Amino acid sequence: MASYYRNDLWTLNDEFGLGRVGDQVARMALEVEPPFITGITGKWGAGKTNVMRRAFVTLGGRPIRQVRVLAEAGEEGNSEQWQHWAWSPDDEKIRKERRQELDWPQEYFRCPEGVFCVWFSPWQHQREENPLIPLVWEIQAQFQAQLENRLDWWRRLPGKTKKTREKLREQCRSNGLAAIKLLEQVGSAVLSLHHGRLHAAFHEAGDAARQDEREEEHKGANPTTPSDGQRFYLLFEDAVDRILTTLFEFPGQGEKRGGSKTAPPPSEGPSPASARLILFIDDLDRCEEAVIVRLLESIKLYLASHRCVFILGLDDEAVLDALARHWPGRSQDSNREYLEKLFQAIVSVPLPAPARVRETITGQLALHKIPHEAALVGDMEQLLEPNPRKIKNFINSFCATWNLHVRDPEFWAGDETETRRFLLFHYLRRYHRPVWRLLERQPWSLAILAAAIRGADLTEPLPLPEKIHIEQQRLLWEFYSRAFSHVLVHAGGEEGKDDGIAYGNKSLGHESLDDAVRHFQERQDQKRSDEYLCELFRALIPVDYTLDARHLYLEPSP
Repeated sequence: MASYYRNDLWTLNDEFGLGRVGDQVARMALEVEPPFITGITGKWGAGKTNVMRRAFVTLGGRPIRQVRVLAEAGEEGNSEQWQHWAWSPDDEKIRKERRQELDWPQEYFRCPEGVFCVWFSPWQHQREENPLIPLVWEIQAQFQAQLENRLDWWRRLPGKTKKTREKLREQCRSNGLAAIKLLEQVGSAVLSLHHGRLHAAFHEAGDAARQDEREEEHKGANPTTPSDGQRFYLLFEDAVDRILTTLFEFPGQGEKRGGSKTAPPPSEGPSPASARLILFIDDLDRCEEAVIVRLLESIKLYLASHRCVFILGLDDEAVLDALARHWPGRSQDSNREYLEKLFQAIVSVPLPAPARVRETITGQLALHKIPHEAALVGDMEQLLEPNPRKIKNFINSFCATWNLHVRDPEFWAGDETETRRFLLFHYLRRYHRPVWRLLERQPWSLAILAAAIRGADLTEPLPLPEKIHIEQQRLLWEFYSRAFSHVLVHAGGEEGKDDGIAYGNKSLGHESLDDAVRHFQERQDQKRSDEYLCELFRALIPVDYTLDARHLYLEPSP
């Protein structure tokens, strides 16, 4: 069955063509010199999660699994797509096609052996006092899941290699358990670090890492000195080294070197050029201010290992607002500089291509058999902010409202103008709710709204009920003018007159210049949309037009 309404779940190949951005982010993660922090920025709904998920899967990230009682383990949504987009899928044909699509240097495709990707959403853990704790636990959980998959694969190798492979499997298990134990101690150390007591955590960590070449460094540490944070950093770095060594020495299915169909012998250690832990941290901007600051500072101070690459998805403007609330009194420039110091690169998610937007809108209108597609698509392209989430939301809402109100499709099929008016009024319903509520209760005030948008003088005769007093007209005219003052140069006066725009007196209509600028900034993302809305009003709403009741009420059932 076709999907008549599109959901907002992340996807690896969205209809707006942003997948290639994820491929580039994946390549960049291999080419940077760790430690490195990249920010993937864009407004909410711009497609940051899609971009990061595509990069995560491309680099070999695995779906998060949850063991269930008396059932197979569950996997997170859209995991069925992963085999196609991974750079090293099991299917040889898919692998060849995917590598041709990526068009990377051949040596890049050997990097999965030393790359371990972890997905973390701090928003899901923001009630934790210290966001480092769930991050460390997530690293441990995803490493343990991947290790179990590899152990299971090694256990099922052909019989002729069983004895040798069983010995190596046990070695892999031993190394993996040591890495898990180290991560457990890192988690304990986070708690101790938060309270200023690291001695016990480091003592236990030294016991867990006796086989590690850096054991003596831990045993000789004195964590009661002011360098506790530095010693925590060294402990975390040892845990990362142990993880990467284990995964590199014992690759799993789909990571067989040189195209061999049998398991390779263990390596001497991770490749210095490629071995790295890549942490994808999404939805940071949705967290509370204190969580954002603590996590950013923790990454910079404690987790910036020489084998770690961080890819953070965030709306930088939302994060700046959070910093302003966290540090009231600090300037916006200071907060911006603070943020810039934390990142070595910023990648902005580009806008969706207009052709893709038109194609998406056309397809959904066709499914609902809404007439006059070409006109509606052209109007929607101009009306809607080029934001994937907002486009989906508006089209879903428009189609649902159409199916609710339109009982006689044949009538609308013969009247393109009325169909476009339906779109115009739906836009008011969604994005200018106060205006629409007033029109619902006082439909006759549409004439005043149209006059305000046209810039007509209040002295012009309007088709209004006789009982409407001139003062009520003035009040409505003022309300409607204020609602669109960010796009109407004549708001508060006639266009071109000195009292309409008086910058010398620091006034804009009936607002101060400062208030007008603030209002404009608040609505800047909607400015182009509302400018086109005003054009539609002038073209579709004549002076004597009466608001059709079908835009307000349900038509009676036949």
